[in-house]
Amino acid sequence: MAEERVKFGSEEWLERYVQLWERNQELIDFLKDFNAKIAYKYLDRPDITPKYVRLENGHIVEYGPVADEKEMDYVLIANYDVWKALAFGELDPVKALMNRKMRVTGNLSALMKVAPGFALTLNIVQSIPTDFD
Repeated sequence: MAEERVKFGSEEWLERYVQLWERNQELIDFLKDFNAKIAYKYLDRPDITPKYVRLENGHIVEYGPVADEKEMDYVLIANYDVWKALAFGELDPVKALMNRKMRVTGNLSALMKVAPGFALTLNIVQSIPTDFD
């Protein structure tokens, strides 16, 4: 039986993402020294509340809707179609940043040091049965 699809950007989608993250030891090991609150924002979709994850030693220890962006160490901002292209593996996140299709607030050089770890998260994103608008 196929797994139920969830709406991209929803809290249910985020819960699946967190569950899969926590099963990925390679990802946890790669990000074991990275601690931050990271928000994901859909620039052209104010109907989708930005979500965040708080990482400690490679684990997601807290997640949910963003209450205050100022509390975030990083905010990744892109239009919905860019997030969708990333989810389908049609767009590389580093290229999205370089081509200004995605913006990041926070210490970009520190984030780039762990970019290969975050590239592993795309495998998680692509494995979630997702409904897009």
